[in-house]
Amino acid sequence: MITTPSHPAPVTKSTEQVHSHPPERMKPRRNEVMNTLGSGVITEPFPGVREEWVVGSHNHARNLSSGFVTISPGIQTPGHCHFVGKSLTVLSGKLSINVESRLYNLDYMDNIVIPKGRAHQLRNNSNTELLVLHVAMSIATCIHSIATLPQLAEVAPSTSTGIDRGERINRYETAPRYEACPNVTFIDYFNRNLMPDIDMSGGYGLFQPGGRLPAHLHDFDESICIIEGEATCLVESRRYVMADCNTALQPRGRVHYFINNTEKPMAMLWVYAGGLPQRVVVDERCATEPNIAWPNERLFS
Repeated sequence: MITTPSHPAPVTKSTEQVHSHPPERMKPRRNEVMNTLGSGVITEPFPGVREEWVVGSHNHARNLSSGFVTISPGIQTPGHCHFVGKSLTVLSGKLSINVESRLYNLDYMDNIVIPKGRAHQLRNNSNTELLVLHVAMSIATCIHSIATLPQLAEVAPSTSTGIDRGERINRYETAPRYEACPNVTFIDYFNRNLMPDIDMSGGYGLFQPGGRLPAHLHDFDESICIIEGEATCLVESRRYVMADCNTALQPRGRVHYFINNTEKPMAMLWVYAGGLPQRVVVDERCATEPNIAWPNERLFS
């Protein structure tokens, strides 16, 4: 169970304006897609490395992909880079990652964000346990480019946040938190305010029993992965129950919200295909009743 008693006290964010209806310019052209673990696109970019993409071009995501990377015991990837930024969050095991001669060691729920074009190399130091990572990128299809890394020169302290070097490390135990809503605590991992060159934004959310977000929508796609507990997701009167790393693709313009209807904590990793975590909050009925958000709309086949 995820708890937060030893973590920094959350800071409360300001109240947002509630609109009666979503802006007409944000009318969606795609449906939401709920993805179960094991249903994604499987790739093996390197020996001993398995990727499963649950959000991406295969389900019509725009400027966004997310999924899971599993690295076998003792395996180290070749040095490589990407044309966009990349977020990695440790779900199981321990990650050692070399970013241009700087070695960082990450534990459970720690996160690292690597800017575009920066060479890096991942390693599972365990000889017995799998390393499982959540991955997100601001592109619909991941492309790896082999890159040469400088000779390893330094091991970063266990408290390093890497910010002075360009990459960003979010240590779960010490990361700043804020109260997004009553009984809902968020950590912002990355956005354009934290990393000026990043083309996406994202973070971690912990929902205590009864915790929920307001009905809202975005001007870009969003990926939401439930990593702990059980979530109920409402999308324009359609109700989904999610758990076990199920991942929702919420396309631009779909009104939705998440709520924890259970007696145990629920946690998620969220990623926006936009550099700032912006949203439009709307009347509750836009999410809970049919034909309120977008009257007379027919869902796309």
